Amino acid sequence: MSISKARKARQKLAQQGLMTPDILRGSWQGVNPTIKRTPTLQEKQAKLNKKHRRNHANYSDGSFCIYRGLQGLGSAC
Repeated sequence: MSISKARKARQKLAQQGLMTPDILRGSWQGVNPTIKRTPTLQEKQAKLNKKHRRNHANYSDGSFCIYRGLQGLGSAC
């Protein structure tokens, strides 16, 4: 059987002393699986509340504003 083009390319890289793809396979690339974890519900909510452009529709401090519009200008409708 003949050698595939990919294998020839890998052999050429190895002969030149460059990085071959088979060395990189199977490694975690520096990720430690014991440290990486999903955030808890409280952490997610805290992150959403601390965002710069958060949605203010859900916040209520009990205050309100009354706008009466253009009163006293004497416009006849």
